Amino acid sequence: MGQRNFLPASAGKDRQNKLVISGTTKGNVGCAILEKHMALKRKLLFAAVIYARTEFRVLETFHCKLPKQKFVGQGDVNKLNRLASKEKIKLVVLPENYTAAQLEEARKACKE
Repeated sequence: MGQRNFLPASAGKDRQNKLVISGTTKGNVGCAILEKHMALKRKLLFAAVIYARTEFRVLETFHCKLPKQKFVGQGDVNKLNRLASKEKIKLVVLPENYTAAQLEEARKACKE
């Protein structure tokens, strides 16, 4: 079966502006378009440490329903990947500040 998980954050800056397709990539029955954010940046108390957690927001779904509109952190991402595998859902991830052309490309990827 064609299944892939999300790329790790260390995948490189060259992939930041490209679509990432994961979940069930062949034989899928549904598709979801998500937008990736590195939005949750906070300072920890008594330390000058700043961290960011990955957040995925659901933009559109086709022939499927996701339990949430926002998936935050590694635990949620793992649950989303398991759900996509179990329910045969293709996940198309857009970068933060995506363009209209990228959204249209994501829609085409969902129809394939």
